[in-house]
Amino acid sequence: MSGAIDVAKMFGLHGKTAIVTGGTGGLGTAMTTALASAGADIISIEIHNDPGSERTAKIVTDCGRKIRKYECDVSNLKSIRATYQKIWSDGLSADILLNCAGIQRRSDAADFTDEDIDAVIDINVKATLVSCQEFAKKLIADGRPGKIINIASIISFIGGKNITPYAASKGGVMQVTKALSNEWAEKGIQVNSIHPGYFKTALTEQYSTDPKYKDFNNYLMSRVPAKRWGDPKDLSGAVIFLASAASDYVSGSGVIVDGGFMGM
Repeated sequence: MSGAIDVAKMFGLHGKTAIVTGGTGGLGTAMTTALASAGADIISIEIHNDPGSERTAKIVTDCGRKIRKYECDVSNLKSIRATYQKIWSDGLSADILLNCAGIQRRSDAADFTDEDIDAVIDINVKATLVSCQEFAKKLIADGRPGKIINIASIISFIGGKNITPYAASKGGVMQVTKALSNEWAEKGIQVNSIHPGYFKTALTEQYSTDPKYKDFNNYLMSRVPAKRWGDPKDLSGAVIFLASAASDYVSGSGVIVDGGFMGM
């Protein structure tokens, strides 16, 4: 091997387009921002009247990138498939898929309702799988390579407490990622996952600020070697790596971003 490596080109996403589901939430916005900052245009699949839609769109355009929005209820698999068909019929194509859409429900294990279980599994697992299917079918038909990034969790590995459906769903996301990689890596489609640890977002801020959760916060800080909650921006490097040419020989893997929690 001779000559220097063009690192900017290796990690750059200029000329690429990314489809993002759930890219308007706390973690999703940060990762969408990372993709746009690295040069990718964005196709955002969002819920109707998404409260984060305009904020995310402004961030993308401020990065000098284009964004197209498509409304979709990702809990409805037929709606997901129809949305992809609309994207393709509009003459768009994409190189990257980032599946961020996800929900959480908390309860004692014995008390979860059928509705809670269905909601978590439908959005976290089924929607992720169908989104991957529709994206990859187009790439395979066109004979093009691509990148799929699924957002799992450290709960894929450790189970947690009072979040049984979520634990099942994130374990499922990890296994879906591996199974799809086994079929599609030879076609030049890398399928990987990111496993965030405990991150500070609007949904989790109470756990670090509310005195009611002081014991939990103290426990967490004793378990995280970095001694802090994750900032959504901490996911930027992982998503750019998995979306770029830098990860062309990485597939079926999970990148853990947790401040060292899993190493304790």
